[in-house]
Amino acid sequence: MLTETFHSIVTAARKIFGNWRSMLLLAVVYASLLAALYFFVAVREASIAQVTLTFALAIAAPVLFFVLQSMVASDPEALTVGSLLRKSLTSFWKLVLISLPLIALAVLIAYLLGKAQSHFAAGVSDVAAQISHPSTTMARAREVARPINWKAALLSSVRYLAFGLVLPLAAIHLWLATTHEGLGGAIRKLKTHIARAFAPQSVLIYIAGFLIFGVVPYWLLFRTIPTKHAWLEIALLVTRLAIVFALTLFGWVITVRALSIFSANPPNDPTNEVA
Repeated sequence: MLTETFHSIVTAARKIFGNWRSMLLLAVVYASLLAALYFFVAVREASIAQVTLTFALAIAAPVLFFVLQSMVASDPEALTVGSLLRKSLTSFWKLVLISLPLIALAVLIAYLLGKAQSHFAAGVSDVAAQISHPSTTMARAREVARPINWKAALLSSVRYLAFGLVLPLAAIHLWLATTHEGLGGAIRKLKTHIARAFAPQSVLIYIAGFLIFGVVPYWLLFRTIPTKHAWLEIALLVTRLAIVFALTLFGWVITVRALSIFSANPPNDPTNEVA
């Protein structure tokens, strides 16, 4: 399984870098998405023009996101720039529709986790109030404060698994299925695609890709290199941002394309056995 996973990632990377024009288009769309998100946060709603711009950015950001995902799922290394752009602009709405149940599930999970965290936090605050009572000794306070809050750790684990692994992995496979089989085909074979999404090799490919587009960029972005020279600090910041941009884009594209290769010919596929 490790050999097949590595082979899928290497094959995806080789195909992607073989068509630099499509990757340049993906980089432009990705940069536009980041710009839309930045100005959506930065622009203040003080005038009619700013309110209109904020509203336009609120629409543009999701559209750019799903157009980008449509490009990535549409086998960009095998299409010309024009056909890739045309196909993505005319079919990204299908990805929006197939994603609506996952978006609703994400909202529900966030709501339930927030409720649970508030409930557990209230219990923790009550215990903390009892500990901080003047009649309680300092030794007892230190003794109770040291143990790990397992409830908070459990909630954090569920949150990271849901939003970092389960929902993204399911979304990727549904986007791939919708792009290659159509919206109706993806819905009809929904159970099969979800089962493939959480197959061991699929999870392993995603985790390997997550190290590239998630962990390493996060480490580079928030790790500062102290220096006394202002221009050198600016140059290092620009360099870090450029590397983070490249790693997130290429890491995500390689991950999705490797999952596409796996999805096209999954090992021990029950549907293939029946056929």
